[in-house]
This record gives sequence, C-alpha cells and structure tokens, in this order.
Amino acid sequence: MRDRPDGAELLRQARSVLLDELAGALPESRRYDVLMVASAMAIAARELETGEAGREAERTALEALLGPASAEDIEGALGDLNRRLAAEIRAGKLDGDPRVHDILDRDAAARLALSNPKRLARGRI
Repeated sequence: MRDRPDGAELLRQARSVLLDELAGALPESRRYDVLMVASAMAIAARELETGEAGREAERTALEALLGPASAEDIEGALGDLNRRLAAEIRAGKLDGDPRVHDILDRDAAARLALSNPKRLARGRI
C-alpha cells in the first residue's frame, strides 16, 4: 500500500505553490529561474508517473532487435543496449531495418512526452 500523496503529486503541488504563490513575490530578474525550476519539477513528476513501464518497453524493443542485454538491472541493460544500437547504426548494419526507425520514433515521442507534452499533443514530432 502506498501513501498519498505520492512523489508525482508532491511535485505537482510544490510546483503549483512556486508558480501561484511565490513567483509573484520574486523580482522580475528571477522569473526565468522560477520557470526553469517549475519546468524541471513538471518533467520529474511525469517521469515518476510513467515509472518503469516505459523503460521496460524500451528494453524489450531493443532486445528484440539486438539480443539480450549483458546487464540484469534496467539502468545497465539500457546503457548496454543503447551503446550497441549506436554502434550498429554507425557501422551501417541496421540500414533499412524498419524496426530501427520504429524504436527511434517511439523513443523520441517518449522523451517529448516527458519534456514537452504540449508539443507532442499538437501532432507528430
């Protein structure tokens, strides 16, 4: 059983206080700093909400293309698989493979969903 609020909810609430209550009390020269911190908090909240599911999906897709990762933990596995993918692309071994385009397209969309979901909602990347 998890406690409420969770980390994502706490970040959203803190961001709301920062923007709605504190930002107006700061000098205009600090506005960019406040917006940057608020943006980082929103990204972190979205990352917490997506959890491990997105990372596991990435691992599954990469392993289907490249074979098993050399590491068991998700961080090590994704690091290994992404290095291998980059090496294979540089060597031209995956030229014309539609799975590569699909993996890279999904990765770009997932990154954009975290960093700028409004842009993703306006249409394809």
